[in-house]
Amino acid sequence: MPAARAQEIADYVSFCPLDQARVAALRPHVEPHFGRVVDRFYDEILKRPAVRAALGDSPEVVVRLKTSLREWLRTFFTGPYDEDYWCRRRLIGEVHVRVGVEPRYTLAALEVVRQEIERAVIASGFPEPTEHLSSVCKLLALEAAVMLDSYSEAYSDQVRQLERSAVQERLTQSEHLARIGRLAASLAHEIKNPLAGISGAIQVIRDALRPDDPHRPVLVEILRQINRLDGTVKDLLVYARPKTPRIEVCEPERIIERVRAVLLREPDFQRIRLEHVAVGPPFTFRADEDQMEQLLLNLLLNAAHASPDGRAVRLVTSLSEREVRLVVEDQGHGMDEPTRQRAFEPFFTTKARGTGLGLSICQRIVESHGGTIAIQSQRDRGTTVTVRLPRHGPEEVETGQ
Repeated sequence: MPAARAQEIADYVSFCPLDQARVAALRPHVEPHFGRVVDRFYDEILKRPAVRAALGDSPEVVVRLKTSLREWLRTFFTGPYDEDYWCRRRLIGEVHVRVGVEPRYTLAALEVVRQEIERAVIASGFPEPTEHLSSVCKLLALEAAVMLDSYSEAYSDQVRQLERSAVQERLTQSEHLARIGRLAASLAHEIKNPLAGISGAIQVIRDALRPDDPHRPVLVEILRQINRLDGTVKDLLVYARPKTPRIEVCEPERIIERVRAVLLREPDFQRIRLEHVAVGPPFTFRADEDQMEQLLLNLLLNAAHASPDGRAVRLVTSLSEREVRLVVEDQGHGMDEPTRQRAFEPFFTTKARGTGLGLSICQRIVESHGGTIAIQSQRDRGTTVTVRLPRHGPEEVETGQ
């Protein structure tokens, strides 16, 4: 099939047996200059950092490639231009995909070859070389067409393989997370009811003690730890059994006031400042109000945990024509790139305490509303989380209205 495709292009550019004979006639005049053609070719192409990176920037690799180019030039002038010839040419495009050389460099490199062949022919004193050089140009056009065709096919195959791998990975991860979710829900259910009973019993005992009883602080600490465990159980249940959003008209100011009231009771918010910046006039949007509250609580608590004493955590809300934007900024310790890339991974955490589900739950809430969530972070410079939500709710995203 490569020969058939090459013949189609040959017919298009009118490359015929006479052209083959003209190219062959130039070989004795150009072959003594093959070394110069090869050196110029690689002098030019190795000026490009992307190509050097693809080739590994290795002298041994360049020596081997120069030998291959010499052979390529030899067969260029001798043929025969049969199935085997064009199969070898197609391999060049496939190799370029594998090592990451872009096709524009192939075209530029072939132009360098054309210039050097023309220079060599003219320097040799070949009589009336115009038609012969025209035949060289036709053959180089064929070479480019076949290489680009194979590049396109190999690139498409690579993309399809990556897509298949990505789909398989997502399916495997989904199955894995589903099993974890079922286990988490089961454990949470088994823990939640006894925990509530223990909490109630401790409160009864605490309330029966005198205010100055030395055991009272112990019971208060026990209740605090029970509340922490209860929060962990709630995270597990929310992650394992996500709720479909109940879409209604929401006012950001009202949600933020409720969130602020909750956060003021958190120890981490006693040592930092919470700043809310509303860009533009008040607005409304369509979303699940409870889930928006949970989203902001999680993001702001994360920001507070990461912030040194006395620093500010900023919440910026804004509205464009179709999009609501919620941005949480902190000036904390930030994340390195490997940590940032895993930030939304369920159960992944760098904290001594916590389930590692906070950002996973945030991502699930945002995506169920048809939005996106992204993290920018620099080590020791802070973190910015940006949430974008469709103003009119997830229905608009699904229906394309």
